[in-house]
Amino acid sequence: MSPFVFPSFLFIAAPWVWATPLGIAGGFGGHVVWLFVCEWLAPPRPAVRPPTRPVPPRSAKPAAAAGSRVAGPAFVPTTVLAVLDEAMDIKTFRLARPEGFEFAPGQFLAVRVLIDGKPHVRCYSISSAPHTRGYLEISVRRQGLVSGTLHATVRPGATLTINRPSGQFIYPAGDDRPLALIAGGIGITPLLSMLRHATATDPLRPVTLLYSARSEHDVAFHGELRVLAERHPHIRVAVTLTRPVEASRYRTGRLDADMLKQFVPAPAHTIFCLCGPGAMIDEMKTVLSGLGVPAGQVRYEQFNTAAAASLLNTAVVASAPQPDAVGAAGAVRVTFDTSHVTVSASSSHTLLETAEAEGVSIISSCRSGVCQSCRTRLKAGHADCRSDVLDPEDRANGYVLPCVTWPEDDCVLEA
Repeated sequence: MSPFVFPSFLFIAAPWVWATPLGIAGGFGGHVVWLFVCEWLAPPRPAVRPPTRPVPPRSAKPAAAAGSRVAGPAFVPTTVLAVLDEAMDIKTFRLARPEGFEFAPGQFLAVRVLIDGKPHVRCYSISSAPHTRGYLEISVRRQGLVSGTLHATVRPGATLTINRPSGQFIYPAGDDRPLALIAGGIGITPLLSMLRHATATDPLRPVTLLYSARSEHDVAFHGELRVLAERHPHIRVAVTLTRPVEASRYRTGRLDADMLKQFVPAPAHTIFCLCGPGAMIDEMKTVLSGLGVPAGQVRYEQFNTAAAASLLNTAVVASAPQPDAVGAAGAVRVTFDTSHVTVSASSSHTLLETAEAEGVSIISSCRSGVCQSCRTRLKAGHADCRSDVLDPEDRANGYVLPCVTWPEDDCVLEA
């Protein structure tokens, strides 16, 4: 305590001890004199403020380009936030969106599931829009082993292991021409992502969704599609049923030229994105050509990996180097860098086949250069990658798809 405090209390108490006019005047005068003495002997100290730490400027961290590859593990675990019933055999799995999982509307991701202790990988379109930051969604029709397992066992709170989004079938941005999305069955999923994206970010562009399903029970997202069409004047939605089981509010029949003419007023000046069964895509391409739509304005994805793989297998296998043509000169050395394995291999075998023969683990799914599950970087050497799905940036950075890649000389693979 300061030594100047006690005399101050005495001067304050003086009027109470000497309660006379002289005592009061003396106490007041002494207090005033004492105040000046204190100012002279102990000048006031400047207020002390706690030191402030300089705030570093926020660095503008550019967002990764949509659909671009980001360094990090190929497969990462993520939490299932919700499971939504969309149609009789279609469920949407809402997943916590891992950091760095940027994507463009229309892309897909691979899901790895352990069944009886064995890993199985399947690819599913992302149905949510990129601007939804907290989560992403895949919508899965129950068909086959993996999708059936997802339907039967995955519940909110479960963990799924997923790969980064990829794919070349994306929303045609930077073009103000009208957009027509033509979906068949589960092909609605990447087109729904495009539709959601257009609603939020392209409000002046006319967008029409033509959606074909078997019956009214198979129409997924019907509530949301109705609301989008009602609330956004630039959005039109038309549904047709190919196998209606009873009277329906929807149009019946196949997607055909009449339906296109009815809902797409200027097809020759419209960009078309098609996704669905191969037969539907082939038929639509013929119809659009007959309506004068240039081939460059028609983009499509047959996103049934098994079907797409069977289509590509014929061309890939037919064009593969044959053992008789290669002979002894076809022997090359392949090094799997991460696994520290070097082997003598035949250039008539794909890098994936060589890896599997040597027990080197490379995740794969379609084995036909479609799903990109096996995407791996070639660190050295030359190889013939026969797939069109890798983007130019991936190719420039040395990535190949081992399932459809044959070594041309000694190579080093990051596996």
